[in-house]
Amino acid sequence: MTFAEKFCRQRNVHPADFEQVVLRLTLRPAARFLRPLLGLNRDYFASDRELIRDVGRIKRVEDFAAEAEDFSYNPYNRGFLHRTLRLRISRRRLRDVVRQTFALDRAAKQDDR
Repeated sequence: MTFAEKFCRQRNVHPADFEQVVLRLTLRPAARFLRPLLGLNRDYFASDRELIRDVGRIKRVEDFAAEAEDFSYNPYNRGFLHRTLRLRISRRRLRDVVRQTFALDRAAKQDDR
């Protein structure tokens, strides 16, 4: 089962809303505040959404690091707003959500035994 499937099941999120919910949970505070303005550029959060989609496909927590590393090299993250002002998602927050989701899944499986 993928991270996206586990996340949606645990939080009662429709799979079509997965990206949006994870984006909201993992945006840095300034980006969250400025999101309506930044969202005027439809592609502004494209690299963030791509990372969320990629992480959504992982099946082990250990696979997160490789996806996060790829995000660092995405050319759309090189701009002043993304790189300097950090108006983007927080990889640390995303990692924490991933870890929590997999931990809850492991705990649920142990309870079923």
